[in-house]
Amino acid sequence: MAAEDTDVTPWPVVCAIDFGTTYSGYAYSMRPDYERNPLNIESNPPWFNEGQGTSKTPTCILFDKSGNFHSFGYDAERKYATLAERAQEKQEDEEEDEDSDDEDDSEKDEENKDKPKEDGFDDWLFFRRFKMKLFQDASVRRNRKLKNLNLQAENGKKLPALKIFSEAIRFLKEHFEGLLEKATLRDDNNASNNSATTRQGSENSNTSGNLSEPPDDFDDDDDKKDDPIGHETSALGNEDISSWSADILWVLTVPAIWSDEAKQFMREAAIQAGIQDDHLVLALEPESAALLCKQLALTKAAQDINIRMFDPGSKFMVVDCGGGTVDVTSYEVKENSSLKELHCASGDAVGGTNVDKLFFDLINSIFGEDIVNKFKCNSPSDWLELLRSFEVKKKGIGKENINNEKAEPVTFSNLGDLFKEFAKSNENKSVATQIQEMGLKKKIKKFSSAKLRIDENFLIEKVFQGPIEDVTNHLKELFTKEEIADIGIILLVGGFSECPLLQKAIQSQFRDKKVINPREGSVAVMKGAVLFGHSPENLVRKAIEKGLEVTPITTESIIRKSKAYYGVATDVPFIEGEHLPLYRSMNQEGEIVCTDVFDCLIKKNQELEIGKTIIEKRFNSSTSHKANVEIYRANSDVQYCNNEGCKIIGHIRAVFEDDCFLPERRIFKVQLHFGFTEKIATAVDLTTNKSWKVKLNCLL
Repeated sequence: MAAEDTDVTPWPVVCAIDFGTTYSGYAYSMRPDYERNPLNIESNPPWFNEGQGTSKTPTCILFDKSGNFHSFGYDAERKYATLAERAQEKQEDEEEDEDSDDEDDSEKDEENKDKPKEDGFDDWLFFRRFKMKLFQDASVRRNRKLKNLNLQAENGKKLPALKIFSEAIRFLKEHFEGLLEKATLRDDNNASNNSATTRQGSENSNTSGNLSEPPDDFDDDDDKKDDPIGHETSALGNEDISSWSADILWVLTVPAIWSDEAKQFMREAAIQAGIQDDHLVLALEPESAALLCKQLALTKAAQDINIRMFDPGSKFMVVDCGGGTVDVTSYEVKENSSLKELHCASGDAVGGTNVDKLFFDLINSIFGEDIVNKFKCNSPSDWLELLRSFEVKKKGIGKENINNEKAEPVTFSNLGDLFKEFAKSNENKSVATQIQEMGLKKKIKKFSSAKLRIDENFLIEKVFQGPIEDVTNHLKELFTKEEIADIGIILLVGGFSECPLLQKAIQSQFRDKKVINPREGSVAVMKGAVLFGHSPENLVRKAIEKGLEVTPITTESIIRKSKAYYGVATDVPFIEGEHLPLYRSMNQEGEIVCTDVFDCLIKKNQELEIGKTIIEKRFNSSTSHKANVEIYRANSDVQYCNNEGCKIIGHIRAVFEDDCFLPERRIFKVQLHFGFTEKIATAVDLTTNKSWKVKLNCLL
């Protein structure tokens, strides 16, 4: 049965959550609107901060002292700033009181005893820019499990990363559901009941005739102990479930260069946020931007008055410059409107936040890291103001000056307490003297008692130049590859792509290429992810999960490339001279075998087509009830699973019906579907012919 069968219908609503390092938001569209015009995509209402509306809100979140969610985005920033200001005012009042006559303590106690006690500033947990904590090399984390990761708040206290991510996703999810409830009218009176039934049906899907997940009790006890939170019940009880819950496909964006483990972590966080597993797909950020750019009118022939979309055969590179990462992918447009990936996604943690880091490294070099930390702790509201100020000013640095006037110095205010702290810790030495001793008198000036003015060119050299060179050097290396050397179009998207200095550097470095900043480039990932949600790929996925036969997609597909070698551990007959004695063993049948041989299923750079790249393997179960298949990833075509560069990335668990008359060890078949943004697996018990969807668990 094909994916286009009437049993598999498109989702009525697609909502894409762009969970960014610096800023986050969502976009959505209804299926009828998509069919009339795919670019008819709505974004979240503007997020307001001091009267200014923005398309995204800062990725920061606030919890109270008990670890309960309080607010997200600008609301979290405002609340935290207010708490900081109160704490600062209280500290100043206490210092004044020490210099004045004391009141009668008993009178003070009588006045304050009935006042409700508010949590102190130090009790609140404020997290910002925490997404990149997932982008850590395994060698850095060593044996620490990502699902056990704890993140540190501004006050030094910690919360489980899974809780922080899930509450952030929950906020954006419920914000959209609230918007949908207000802006639409349903004509089915039992919508809420239907939604509740859908949720319950999903949880008890083992009773259906479709593919089903193994029961929850299959998890080993060790795995339960390792889960720091457990899967908490969603904040939306059945009485609060949106009437649209059963109709929404949620798309969550992730960097293409992330590991399978990090991607699954995001899925688990979304599930904990109340999104049903089968109502969720992950979209790769640069790929989403490519889907949007493919739909935009960006090209114009010399003799043509019309601006057209990319023609078949066109090739282009997408450089997604986000806050945390820069992801680069390249595509060729095929005759059937499909995209063919020309090289595996590449990139690194060289996004816009690297500019921020270098700016504060500069501040630390002037004042000293210890003094800056004291300023951060003792004057938190002024510290937040400095963070905000740089975030705004860095977007204008390097802009063309139409009058060719000398660029004005960049001014940072509200630094009075920092100056005082510096003088106090340095025997009343002035900041001006420090700057002069550093040889920076012409580059940085102390203006009045609370401002610094930094020469723009000096700021560019110290703060922007390094991260921008990292990006251009990576692109230069990519263009040495034969398969993409002839690409003539570079599309810059993502928040950091709006940096004038980055734009000019790429244009200067690649004069033979056409560098384009598509309109709405900062939200290209968010809106492109909506197009991905409507794509035929997700109908095929839906069909697989229903246990239907699928046919390859013929239009609007993405042909991806494998980033590595993938395989399973297997036993083969031992051959003297070919296999190492270390792996010689005797199996249960008494045969001499070589164990832990890497059986390659998918090769590096192999093209992966949805509906075509399906690998089937047969395995023996370990008991009559359970089976476990380990999946390995290797950088090269290794011989053994413990060779250097080869590591286990996940395992597939299968559980069988409890039947004492069946054989002790069972034969089962696993189908691995490659080509999706996540690997999909199904299993068949060849003894009973029972089939079910199985989960590739990468959170080891």
